[in-house]
This record gives sequence, C-alpha cells and structure tokens, in this order.
Amino acid sequence: MSFKLRIEGAVALLSIDNPARGNALTPAMMAELASILDKLAGAVGALVLRGSGDRVFCAGYDLSHLGDVQVDGDEAGTWADRSPELMLVVDAVRAFPAPIIACLNGHAIGGGALLASLCDLRVARPGVRFQVPAARIGVMYPLQGLRRMVALIGLGRAAHVLLLGDSIDTERGTIWGLYDDVVPAEEVEARALEIAGEIAANAPLATAGMKALLNAIEEDMPSDAVAALHASWTQRCLSSTDLAEGIAAARERRPPAFSGR
Repeated sequence: MSFKLRIEGAVALLSIDNPARGNALTPAMMAELASILDKLAGAVGALVLRGSGDRVFCAGYDLSHLGDVQVDGDEAGTWADRSPELMLVVDAVRAFPAPIIACLNGHAIGGGALLASLCDLRVARPGVRFQVPAARIGVMYPLQGLRRMVALIGLGRAAHVLLLGDSIDTERGTIWGLYDDVVPAEEVEARALEIAGEIAANAPLATAGMKALLNAIEEDMPSDAVAALHASWTQRCLSSTDLAEGIAAARERRPPAFSGR
C-alpha cells in the first residue's frame, strides 16, 4: 500500500506514503486513495490527511506519469479523459461526508496543492510552501481546483497563485485564508487531530449536511437546487434522534452521545 491508515475512535489519520518522491501521486496511488475514501465514508466523523515525513505534504502528480496526459490532434483532451484517476480523487474528497483536515507537515505543490485546497480545513507548520506551477509546466489546472482556489482566497489572489506559479509562504497564506491554523512543526499533527476530534464529536448528520451545502454553494448550483438540498438535510436533522440527544445533553449539561441517526 502507498498509504498508512490509523483509526482512533471516530477519527482517521491517513498518510500518503511515498516520501522518496515527495509523496507524489501516481495514477495507481490516486485510484487507491479514492478507494480508501470510499470505504471510509460513513465510518468516521473526521479524517486527517498528511504526507509521510516532514518535508513534503504532497508534490502532486508524479512527473514520470505526467506525459501520459498529452494528446495528439483531435484526441479528447480533458482531465477526465486523460487522467480519470485524478478525477476519482477530486470526486472522492468532495463527496466524503465527514470533514477532511489537511495536515500540512510539508510543502503542497501542484496536485498536492489541489488536494490540500479541496480538504475542508488546513493546518500547517511554519515554512510550508503552497505552489501551483501548472502554467510553468504548460497544463491547465483542473476546473474543480480553479473553483476551490477562488472560493478560498478570492479571484485576485487566485490569479496571483495560478498565473505567476510562485510559492505562497505560511505568513501570506494565513492572511489570504489558505490556512486555518499555523502551529510549530512538532504540534501540527496533534493540532489537526484535535480539530478532527472536535468535529467528530458533533452530530454527524448536521456536519455532513453543512458540508454538502457548502460544496453546492461553492459549485454555483442553481438556487432552487440548493434550496431543495437544504430542505432535504434540514428534514433529516429535524427528524433525527441526534437532535433529541443534542437537546437533552444541553439541558442536562453533559456531552452528547450522537449516533448519526
């Protein structure tokens, strides 16, 4: 396996395990990551994603395979056509019902920046670089990555990241909204797990519903479709035993014991 998985209670810690190549992702690794996420969906309340070692979170698409995406003449030339494994990962991260926290124990480059940005929250150590060198290589960044970058930091700052292709340090990234927290290197994993634990202690239905709605709003889903999605999740929450438990726990001044039902 190219990943290491540890589950403690309702929190999963998933490590990309390819340190010799900067935790770069091959197509096979992307398919494996999507499969792991699919299997974990519904089984945990939060997931922390990190890279093995302390130098690179993920160096992105393994360059030894990047030539495979090139096309000739009139061949279909979308990411879905040329690298379906990449789209599997994008879709799996977006569809994962529980929040995913990127633990940036190292640099996030190219596809690694895409992966980190697609996560719901990001915790970094000082000195981490965030870089999207797609324009320097000559490739279009995936549409989902473009949307997510604009949603996170705004159109103007997204233009800076994408058109210049230079690296963004943690100081600037924090100001811009790339990082939710920056802590010393020796604390970054513990902090990411702490956040994951706090999220996992919340009501799973409400958490999954709000993540789904945030994704729908970001993707510019038609307003009537967003309203219908919101109504559906609201109905599920209002009729859940978790709501009754949350109200009882608040009245009794005790921690709630949610079941996800």
